[in-house]
Amino acid sequence: MAKRISSKYSRKFLEKTIQVWQPYFPAPLSLGDAREITENMTALFNFLIRHEKKSEETK
Repeated sequence: MAKRISSKYSRKFLEKTIQVWQPYFPAPLSLGDAREITENMTALFNFLIRHEKKSEETK
């Protein structure tokens, strides 16, 4: 049985993620790789948003 990637992201979205990021990777990216990239980028932007809000609160 094939491993389920995630219902959080559509297959179309993950395929687009692969299309965008593939030029930066020497090996072919999988849907699992695309999910991981998406989750890591989301975490990064959430961190930056929280950091900016904290920075504004201390002004």
